[in-house]
Amino acid sequence: MTDGIFFEDEMGRGGVRLLRRLAECGYAAYFVGGCVRDALLGRPVKDIDIATAAKPETVLELFPEAIPTGLKHGTVTVPIGAWHYEVTTFRAESDYSDGRHPDTVSFLDDVEGDLERRDFTVNAMAVDADGRLVDPFGGRLDLEAKRLRAVGDPAARFGEDALRMLRFVRFAAEYGFAADESTWAEAKLGAPGLAVVAMERVAAELTRMIGGSDPYRALALLRESELLRWTKERLRLPRALGLAADATADDSLRRLAEVEDELARWALWFDRMELGPDEAEGVCRALRTSGAFESALRRTLAFHAALRGAPAELARRAWIGATLRQGEETARRWLTLAPAYRGLPEFGWTAPYFDAGAAWLDEMPTKTLKELAIGGADVLAAAGGRRGGPWTADLLGRLLEETALGELANEREALQARVRSLLPRYGAGTGGDA
Repeated sequence: MTDGIFFEDEMGRGGVRLLRRLAECGYAAYFVGGCVRDALLGRPVKDIDIATAAKPETVLELFPEAIPTGLKHGTVTVPIGAWHYEVTTFRAESDYSDGRHPDTVSFLDDVEGDLERRDFTVNAMAVDADGRLVDPFGGRLDLEAKRLRAVGDPAARFGEDALRMLRFVRFAAEYGFAADESTWAEAKLGAPGLAVVAMERVAAELTRMIGGSDPYRALALLRESELLRWTKERLRLPRALGLAADATADDSLRRLAEVEDELARWALWFDRMELGPDEAEGVCRALRTSGAFESALRRTLAFHAALRGAPAELARRAWIGATLRQGEETARRWLTLAPAYRGLPEFGWTAPYFDAGAAWLDEMPTKTLKELAIGGADVLAAAGGRRGGPWTADLLGRLLEETALGELANEREALQARVRSLLPRYGAGTGGDA
């Protein structure tokens, strides 16, 4: 690492000032973890963690504006300008009875002891304010060899924190690392340990994998390891596609990284596992995803299914109907799947939609009921005071579809005339619900 690598932006300069302040007061301090790894790789550094010999109370005294965010584990957050730095006292950890968190934490005086507790060698490096690298486990050589290896005994590292097995998959895929043979073997052997990890943490790792630079490789490693068979709640992913030991070749999934919309990537993955909207909803609930995410994923899968079953000569009608049911946002999200599907024989049916879908959206005179020139009250008035019910929504939906297709003008008089012509089909004048 060259001197001054962290001086290049405001965040780095603030971190250096923090390190120097601690050093001036007699406390060793270093940049640690991911920021060191990414700097060595020439990747953008998104945040900075600092480890120091200073105890938390000392850091609070030296930086009055600091926030005691994790005193139990020796962590204080220090704001400098627009940036926040997590400053943690050198520490050792022991006993992980829940397979996730240490039962005891003891503070240390040296950084090497602190680095020893970390997961992978590429994350177990430190740099001081002058750019000097501390690398007791060969992390830099592993970076150069593009190798992902556990610090020390991999079985011990995964036993301390079972989530590290999913992190291993994510790092290998994101950074293009080759899996160290013994580390990967222990990850597969230790898979049952995932049963103690909160589903929210599993979801967070999967989200970063699917949204990462090589989601296909992450999925292939998940298949090979079958890690997702052992989650705290069963995800009900099909073994044939989702968890097969032999990663089945799938050209659309190989193109996942070309799909810009992250939720569309999830939809593609679920579709290739033959998960419909209902099954997807079950997986989302097991993963504790947000309601908004679950709804959007469900809509995208339903949209895809509606198009897939439509005859080619009815492509425009199918597109507009699916858009009315699932929403314009869903339709535009589905269009982002073009890089994954185009040119693949299995998905030849998608070509008309990718070619004309955006234009069809732009040309639609109406996309929602609110855009109709009449509403439910007008329909009931034309029905002679008949009570509203499901028939009213059905009739309005028909009007919306006809106007969206351009078959009916979205004008009050034209719509009222169409209502009068349709009322007999809904038992108008009976005084009761059809």
